[in-house]
Amino acid sequence: MMMILQTKLKLSKLKLSTMFCLLVVLLIGNMVYANNSADNFFWSDTAPTLSCRDGGINEGGVVIDGKKVKVELPTCEKAKKDRVLVLVNGQYLNTIFGSGADPFIENGRTMIPLRALADAFGFEVKWDQNEEKITLTKENMNIIMYIGKSEMSVDGKTVNFEKAVPMIKNSVTFLPVSQLAEILGAKVEWDSATRTATFSDKE
Repeated sequence: MMMILQTKLKLSKLKLSTMFCLLVVLLIGNMVYANNSADNFFWSDTAPTLSCRDGGINEGGVVIDGKKVKVELPTCEKAKKDRVLVLVNGQYLNTIFGSGADPFIENGRTMIPLRALADAFGFEVKWDQNEEKITLTKENMNIIMYIGKSEMSVDGKTVNFEKAVPMIKNSVTFLPVSQLAEILGAKVEWDSATRTATFSDKE
């Protein structure tokens, strides 16, 4: 009898282990990670899940740069209301919980992390701390902008950001993505019902 119970227990553990492995494979199979593993985002063909609470505990714990950090969880109603989805050529931007890199709306403009924008559109990034200057380069294109300033230089020509400017929030640099995408010739669409900003190559 004891032998039968042990065998059943081993089989149950094996089934759970197998199911867990399959789940991990399925999740990883749907993800396209950023080039730099230190980045706080990744791209996936599935929309990000909400980190929220329906009552109960309102704090979550995460480890950032080796340190445990407490993060307050919003209610699921507030999380749904505030969430902004970013979709670039069929891939959703997913941010790491507690990293402070979640996209948001600033004066009607979608703001996404600088590193995510560079990764999505294939830019190299240079950051000058003293001047708070951002330089994006791609093939023959050169874009220069500054934190908090509406003026930017696109291949030597002055262009002004409209309504929102580059900013630092939660120690993360954010850029208004729509105008930059348009400069690159990408098609930009906004779905107010789902709060989704969609960017795709123009046909």
